[in-house]
Parts: sequence; C-alpha cells; structure tokens
Amino acid sequence: MSATNFVRLAAAVAVIAGSCAAASASITIPMVAVGNAGNLPETTINGSFGAVAYNYNIGATEVTNTQYVAFLNSVAATDTFALYNTSMAGSFGGITRSGSSGSYSYATVSGRENNPVNYVSFWDAARFANWMQNGQPAGGQNNGTTEDGVYTLTSGGIAANTVTRNAGWQWAVSNSNEWYKAAYYQPAAQGGDGDNYWMYPTSSNTAPTGTQANYLPSGIGNTTAVASYAANYYGCYDMAGNVYELSDTIPAGPFRGLLFGGAYDNIAGWLTPANAILTIASSEREQIGFRMVSVPGPGSLGVLVLGGLIAGRRRR
Repeated sequence: MSATNFVRLAAAVAVIAGSCAAASASITIPMVAVGNAGNLPETTINGSFGAVAYNYNIGATEVTNTQYVAFLNSVAATDTFALYNTSMAGSFGGITRSGSSGSYSYATVSGRENNPVNYVSFWDAARFANWMQNGQPAGGQNNGTTEDGVYTLTSGGIAANTVTRNAGWQWAVSNSNEWYKAAYYQPAAQGGDGDNYWMYPTSSNTAPTGTQANYLPSGIGNTTAVASYAANYYGCYDMAGNVYELSDTIPAGPFRGLLFGGAYDNIAGWLTPANAILTIASSEREQIGFRMVSVPGPGSLGVLVLGGLIAGRRRR
C-alpha cells in the first residue's frame, strides 16, 4: 500500500474516532474483526495453531512508535519498570528520551513515527495492554495504571513467567492462536486455500515479493511504516515481515511465543508457519514488536476498521 493510502487509513481512523479524539489526547488503535469463531486449527511442525473459539478484534497494524510514546509520556516520567530501552533512539528504533528521572519526556524520531515500536519485552507490552484496559490514564506506574488490569504483574509472577490474562479482559497482547488465525486463515468457501490456511500471511501460497512485504527481498534492511503494503484477508497489515510480534502464550519456561511471520531481515521461509521463534519474556530486540487484540466492551478505545473503508487490496 502506498504512503497516500496510509494517510487515508489515518484519516479514516480520525473520522471514526470523532468525539473520542476531541475529548482527550487518548490514542486510537485501528482494529479489524476476526470472525469464523470455532475454526479448526492447522497442524504444523511446530504444533497445532489457529483455532479460536470466539470472535475478536485484532490491531490492523503493529503498535507504532507514536502510540508507544503516548504511553511513555503518560506513565514513565520516572520509568520505574524500564519501559524505555535506550536502543530505541538508535538506527533501528524510533523514540528518544529527554530530561532526567522524575521528569522524563519522550518523542518520536522524525520519519519513523508510524514504524512499529521495537526493543520491547513482553512485560512492556503487557503494561501497555494494562494501560489500554484502564482507559489510558496518566499519572505514574504504581496506581494500577500498568501493574493490573488484563495482566496482574507481580515480581513473583514475572520471575516465574506465569502471568496470564485476567477474566473480563478487553485488551491484551495477541496470543499465538489469535495472531496465527488473523495471519494465515481464510475459509476455502470464502476464497481461501483448500485447507483454509495460506502458507504466507499475505493470503497467498506464493512468497511475497519485495513490493508486497518488508523482508530481505525488499532491500530495506530496517522497519518500515505500518500499512506500507497491502492488507491480508482479514484486513491486517505487516503480518509478513517488518517485525515479529510478541505473544502472551506461554509455551514453556521463560518463553513467550511461538512468534510467526518473520521480520525485515528474514528470508521468505521465515514468513511461513514452518518457521517460528521463541523469545524470552524479558528479551528486547530490534526485530520484535507487538500487536493488540480486543473484545467488545465498555471503555474500549480502539477503532474498528470496517471492510472497504481502508484503501488497499486483499490478495486471493
């Protein structure tokens, strides 16, 4: 998708957000609906993935530097929980920090505002989800803003990597099945592959070209602005390449994942379900960001992007 079409996406979000945006400085996250509840999984060499018993919404894009900066400026004046990584100011990041502890402020790097945030751990993403769940309040990190909500974060739970979603969640970091379904699933009866799952997250069994996804053939060698390429069947952008995206699934031990879809520095094979990576929950890398999921409920601050509203094409 062209830069012009990304502007149209942003404009569409602004129109839908309407009074919500006017009432506060809260961010909005464009979401798309994922239906076909109760679908069967796909079995891969990594296990069985993609079955989701409920309908849900998933971020049309990865969480961006602009969205993460709003979070940091709301809760990280002292950055008690190291939500900012100094590598974010480097050549692969997109966020700078100024001031001193107690009065830190954060800004996006010019030209990288809409690139996916990276150098985030699962715990950073979980705190972002809690902030969303709690209505995006400002005013520190020890008042429930980041430490409770969808995830109850305690030192013991973090050390043991046992933290899971609380009942009644409305916002969360996508889990492996939610992400996998949004990336690869399309019912055969609705134009999908014969087994209902594509090989690539671009709704195709053919490897994308460098003009269809940000991975090695593109020659970019870095992240790109979200929604720079066409959306897939469900309307999700950049599920192939750009960055791997964190999962709140706990496969074993200290890990969160598996993470599918590849990153900007991967070859085509890493975009398929046959290849996935595990990441330690506390790890922060340039190739990893995250995407949100939500379910309808009071207080939701996402924006549901309806089919046909975004200028872009879906592959068959």
